Amino acid sequence: MWLFGSKDYKLFDLFGASANVVVRAGALIKNLVEDYDNLDERMKQLTALEDEGDQIIEALFQKLNQSFILPFDREDAYALVQKLDSILDYIAGIVDRIVLYKATQPNQVVSNLTEVLEKAIKQQERAFKLLSELEHKRKEIMECCDQITALEKQGDTLYRQAMVDLFEGQYDAMTIIKWKEIYEHIETTLDRCEDVSILIRGICIKYS
Repeated sequence: MWLFGSKDYKLFDLFGASANVVVRAGALIKNLVEDYDNLDERMKQLTALEDEGDQIIEALFQKLNQSFILPFDREDAYALVQKLDSILDYIAGIVDRIVLYKATQPNQVVSNLTEVLEKAIKQQERAFKLLSELEHKRKEIMECCDQITALEKQGDTLYRQAMVDLFEGQYDAMTIIKWKEIYEHIETTLDRCEDVSILIRGICIKYS
């Protein structure tokens, strides 16, 4: 008997695949910030990632609906799926706004925020990869969650400073509106990552 009950490797594989799509989408943002070029191609890449992510999320929901016994509480599993889907949506929203608003070359603020976001979603992916071995990897999983929490706090600090700088008077109203939305979307994406870490932490505690 496994700690959770019936170990379902397919479910864990799907969670890992979904987290990996999020990581690749985060890398796309980082590349866009560093090289503000070939925007049409970046949008095509993003659309492909969204489609792949949607297919995995659909497979996860089907798996959850069809499985009588799950590795952990069904409510927790559904919440994790919904949060992962939300993170990918928000990442897509960041790219959409940078490209469609024609907000010009992303500045150092965006570079710093997206760097923190990329680190957080990589820790998130690592936590999901370890989750199937929770009995032996609980410490490592909790460390991932701690790292995500620390990164979310770092992102909050960067976001607050970015908003202060934005309203100092050197930008016109349209520029403020554009970048404010972009900053907010990045910060909210980090919040969703912390939501996932809280859920994973709760699973670790519940089955300790």
